[in-house]
Amino acid sequence: MEKYFDLHSADFTIRCKKYFAGKNDVDGINMENAVGPGPVFKHVVLFCHGFAGHKDNAMANKLADRILERHDDTALVIFNWPGHGDDEHAGITLADCDAYLGAVLQYIQKELRPEILDASATSFGGYLVLKYISDHGVNPFRRICLRCPAVVMYRVLTEKVLTQDELRTLAQGGEVPSGFDRKVMLSQAFIQSLKDNDITIRDLSPYAGCMRIAQGTADELVPYEAVHSFACRNGISMVTVPDADHRFTDPAKMDLVLGTFMQFLDLSDHAAR
Repeated sequence: MEKYFDLHSADFTIRCKKYFAGKNDVDGINMENAVGPGPVFKHVVLFCHGFAGHKDNAMANKLADRILERHDDTALVIFNWPGHGDDEHAGITLADCDAYLGAVLQYIQKELRPEILDASATSFGGYLVLKYISDHGVNPFRRICLRCPAVVMYRVLTEKVLTQDELRTLAQGGEVPSGFDRKVMLSQAFIQSLKDNDITIRDLSPYAGCMRIAQGTADELVPYEAVHSFACRNGISMVTVPDADHRFTDPAKMDLVLGTFMQFLDLSDHAAR
């Protein structure tokens, strides 16, 4: 079962989606009054999509299907980053991303109240989860699965995604649309904020034991070497997937990652519950 819902605050509305088994009675939530019993799940997995993605993410859907085939006491929650999908904002800032993630965590903790909270994040979503933990000095998750985390997000946009003409437009104070299904409006301030918030120079080693990375050697956006270096420097376990591209378009390679993450999250057929 899946359900769309919104989280409201005085400053923003976050478009969310939840996969779960059974009846659920939580609809739109006002985060300023997010209290009450609500349904309780033993285990919640928060999924964070990548740049220019949205809450109807294919990997999130596949992961949720696998989870709910085995565990009816577990839910998966995903939401749109600012300026993504049907979010009401046109642009994006790292501050807003941090606020969205914090608000969704508040909703999960106050309304769903899981005994176990884990995360699965892809590309830019992985960068934002790592930044959140580093910025706040606290890890709200028991375990974190990262697929091709964009630890060099500044380089991804300036070297792989944006054209020289678009970079010049940004440098001159303009904005440029970038993305796939929906274009995200980018500004020079956002690009500079990515440069100023370089995850690769931060120490994430205190959280290494709860993380696992899956990275393809043929990733055309996030360089394998950058992710491998980041993982080694911080002592994070990494699964190398030969010849996998950024989107893991080969179903067999995606299946391998899903199985690896299910096992790491104690959700596989052989995991103890």
